[in-house]
Amino acid sequence: PVHPVTEGDHLTLRCLYQHTTSPNLRADFYKDGSLIQNQTTEMSITTVSKSHEGFYYCKHPERG
Repeated sequence: PVHPVTEGDHLTLRCLYQHTTSPNLRADFYKDGSLIQNQTTEMSITTVSKSHEGFYYCKHPERG
């Protein structure tokens, strides 16, 4: 995130695509280069802990 996150906080990551109007978009979410989940364009961590530290990013499953 743009801002630091504190342990215990709730965190929602969103993947946004340009030039797309489809309401049923999916996203591949990665942490430190490893795929962690494929779902809608939102990923939530209900209670952030030290184990969640890392670099997160998302990609469109077909377009990259």
